[in-house]
Amino acid sequence: MKSQSSPVFATLAMAVLAVLAVLAGLSVSPPAQAAAPGCADVEVINVRPNQGHLMVAAYLSADTFTKRPVVSVRLAAAEATMRFELCGLSGDTVALTLFQDLDSDGKMGSNLLGMPTEPWGASGSPGMTGPSWATSSVALNGSPIVVKMSQ
Repeated sequence: MKSQSSPVFATLAMAVLAVLAVLAGLSVSPPAQAAAPGCADVEVINVRPNQGHLMVAAYLSADTFTKRPVVSVRLAAAEATMRFELCGLSGDTVALTLFQDLDSDGKMGSNLLGMPTEPWGASGSPGMTGPSWATSSVALNGSPIVVKMSQ
């Protein structure tokens, strides 16, 4: 006779293990959930809290980079570290560009030399000269994409 474990037993076993871990002084956190297909978990650090909006653009190829984003999002810049899910992506690679629109005019501010006057960031390793497809593209493999904004 074949034995089958019930979902109730599995849930009860997990609850007992969680209680034992807490009693032993260990912290218990739920398992991390992967982003949905076509989505990426994004974490942006060095955001200026409560100042304007975070403008995010996602590109899927070198040909469209900085010209035609596949997805663009505007989020209120609420926290110094922001986490969100960006959906509508496909393929193996993505490049993100971001700027914090401090004056809410919908454009990245720049000085007479063209240097940004508002915080900016990009996925990958954009360097001091700004983002390019080669430096900003990252694998779309379920790992979180972390972007550090300039000051």
